[in-house]
Amino acid sequence: MYLYILKCADNSLYTGIAANIEKRIRQHLGIIKGGAKYTKSHKPISLEALWLTENENAARKLEAAIKKLPKSDKTRIISAHELLFTDYFPELAEFEFAYQDTEEINNSIFKKISP
Repeated sequence: MYLYILKCADNSLYTGIAANIEKRIRQHLGIIKGGAKYTKSHKPISLEALWLTENENAARKLEAAIKKLPKSDKTRIISAHELLFTDYFPELAEFEFAYQDTEEINNSIFKKISP
């Protein structure tokens, strides 16, 4: 299960989880059906952070917890992803979350749709 943070055109951040990250981003972009209500009105422009875990329950807990954070904390996590478990959610550190590089997805999805 992927946990991700998207940056939107209005500079807001959207946090979500998905089993298939590329499909989910295409949904958010309206390329295929099924995007979130928020991203229909706040167009995503880049994938800012991405973690992978085998534990769906842990991903859901972490998604809910990140959504409660102020934007300043989300921005801090994006720039220093290791802080997610050391400074913010040490109780979830028992679960394995592997940080994933976002460049490939940004290049394969977002760069293709950019003007």
